[in-house]
Amino acid sequence: MLLESPLFSPDTRGRTPLWIVFWVYGVLASHLLFGTMLTLYARVSTPVFGALTAVFVLYTAGIMRLIWINAFNVRNEWLTHVSRALTVVWVLNALLVSVFLFLGHAAGQALPL
Repeated sequence: MLLESPLFSPDTRGRTPLWIVFWVYGVLASHLLFGTMLTLYARVSTPVFGALTAVFVLYTAGIMRLIWINAFNVRNEWLTHVSRALTVVWVLNALLVSVFLFLGHAAGQALPL
């Protein structure tokens, strides 16, 4: 079940190494999900694209939570602060891009690439 995944688990101790959470769950999986959204942009209806966008935004929120609670699983504390700062910037960017892509889809605009 989705709510039992590490993204939404109640564990706040953070047992996963930061590099796995940041690079695999954060960067790789987020890019695959966003790439899927871009691939399906012109092929799905607006409600379906809205659902894809909602899934991406929820996943992004879960990743921010995971990185936040696992940030101290590193030897160098400086990486904790860098990972958290980069994640906040990524979340803001992902939210803005998602909103604008959805509005463009709803208005019937072609993919702006």
